[in-house]
Amino acid sequence: MAKALLRRDGGGDRDATVFLILILLASLPYVNSLANSFVYDDRQQILENPYVHSFRYLGRIFGSTVWSFEGAQGVTNYYRPLMTFAYLIGYKIYGRIPFGFHLMNLVLHVAVVVLVFLVTERLFHDRLISLIASGLFALHPIHTESVAWIAGITDLELSFFFLLTFLLYLRLADTERKSTPSWLSYILVLVAYCLALLSKEQALVLPALAIVYEHFYRPDRAESQFKDKARRYLPLCLVAAAYIAFRLFVLGGFAPAIWRPTLPWNQVLLSAIALIGGYLAKLIYPVHLIAFYVFHESRSILDPHVLAGLAGLIVCAGLFVWLWRAARPFSFALLWMAATLAPVLNPRWMPAQVFAERYLYLPSVGFCWLIGGAVANLWRESRGESPVPGRAFMRQATVITVGVVACLYAVRTVERNRDWRSDEVLYRKTLEAQPDAQVIHTNLGVDYSEHNDWSAAEREWILALGPGKPSAVTLTNLGLVRMKQERYGEAADLFDKAIALRPTYMSPYEHFAEMYAEMGRFADADQQFQKAVSLAPLDINARNKYGHFLLQQGRASEAREQFARSAEADANADAYDNLGDLDLAAGDLHKARADYQAALALNDIDNHADFGLAMLDEQQGRIADAVREYRAGLETDPRNAVALAAVQRLTGSASQ
Repeated sequence: MAKALLRRDGGGDRDATVFLILILLASLPYVNSLANSFVYDDRQQILENPYVHSFRYLGRIFGSTVWSFEGAQGVTNYYRPLMTFAYLIGYKIYGRIPFGFHLMNLVLHVAVVVLVFLVTERLFHDRLISLIASGLFALHPIHTESVAWIAGITDLELSFFFLLTFLLYLRLADTERKSTPSWLSYILVLVAYCLALLSKEQALVLPALAIVYEHFYRPDRAESQFKDKARRYLPLCLVAAAYIAFRLFVLGGFAPAIWRPTLPWNQVLLSAIALIGGYLAKLIYPVHLIAFYVFHESRSILDPHVLAGLAGLIVCAGLFVWLWRAARPFSFALLWMAATLAPVLNPRWMPAQVFAERYLYLPSVGFCWLIGGAVANLWRESRGESPVPGRAFMRQATVITVGVVACLYAVRTVERNRDWRSDEVLYRKTLEAQPDAQVIHTNLGVDYSEHNDWSAAEREWILALGPGKPSAVTLTNLGLVRMKQERYGEAADLFDKAIALRPTYMSPYEHFAEMYAEMGRFADADQQFQKAVSLAPLDINARNKYGHFLLQQGRASEAREQFARSAEADANADAYDNLGDLDLAAGDLHKARADYQAALALNDIDNHADFGLAMLDEQQGRIADAVREYRAGLETDPRNAVALAAVQRLTGSASQ
């Protein structure tokens, strides 16, 4: 069977078997990831992102950066509209169920594995190399972060469209030799490349790879004229230039957020070398995989991490020279790795997570090409016809080694998927390996606070204060603890520090407002609420809190405006419930009914809306409907005295 699969002749049955094997290799190790929850950034990006909940934000999805829905605090270097668009489609299909989003990731991973096979076969014209390389890519544990984490979809989308673009590009020469028009092929290449650019910034390096391939690697390069070569890759260059111009002039800058502006350029270079060493190590020996690696800048060339990176670069350079002379097509694999990894090596513009496993998803394709070529060569050497001693042993050793590595990779992938099943598990696993990860301590504290374990949350936030510089998020959360403890002076000091550190961060203003309201300083509370909603206009929680505050102050018309803006930003039951109450009080029964019905459409166990509709029905003399609505609300609030009395009164009057 194996020989049949690897023969160049055959047909559709052989291809179907190969693809079935690849699909199984790519999907089976990740089946347990389908049971995972929303973790890390998933809640913000999906559950709390109004762009994901309505098609009316489609223009903003493609016309702004990833975190722009957070307002002034959402300044970022990331422009990845295809990710948000995929979330929008997923949300419309699956709602708030994580299974569907994990399934999207898994399907994309399978598609990428198939593309790795097709591109490899096109590059090296060798089915054995293609099968080994794509199989290795399917099983490599370094990919678990990209597949098992919903937010890893950006790397999956990028890799899919990047590989698709390159595959279509490789076929351009074929279409040019045919009598059929080739303009359609060029359009397909450009469409695929545009989608790659809309997936992730790393796609910018594709034209450079195309130029290098065209002039130094394409088999017919000697027979092709320069104008023919340029005609193939120049459209890609023009699209890349248009993309850069769009980011500069429409988005306000290619990389407006410089995370480490004080980091000297010599340390940037040394840190980049150290990062290269770390990435090579993870590709070769994928153990101790974690969700967050604490970044420590490299200050000296004698730093062990820098020395390891230099050693890796020297080995890669030597390997490139040797391959260039002995097997030139495989030297392209090293260029692929270097080009696709280069955009994530500058720590000045990278966020808190400078080193991440997901950054290796696309670069690892080149690594798989190298391993695939080496294993295929060993296998063929072991199957030679001459009776060389030890050849049978080499053949058996090759098969056993490949099988053992494949099994170990599959087992490690299954185990690693479990790390992403919940926030608490993910953060605890990460802190076991990186106890000084301040961001993860902060996130774990948030998880504890959401489960009302405030003592555990406080412990984590205190740990997150040092030894490095604390974040505004940590300071704000710890201030919230002090506010709950009524230690208002300490809370105010922490909120002030958070604002000084990050003036555009909305949460400290919001909590300041809540604290001032508790203290009876209503004018100050109002001022802080106004700052909060101005910084994050689409934040429904801030809008609703401000609306409740205004209601308590008797400012009904202003409260209505806040609830209306909340519902407009992202339809939510809390806003519609309060709008219903305001309309009911104002005597606009038709509008009140529409509000309560809108709330129930969003939350079918919203007893507030049930009771509101019941009061409307009672006022309009629809006694049976009123009783039904009261009873519906009592199913989730069985001790509501007003509703119980109303049911008794209405059923009693009906019996009379």
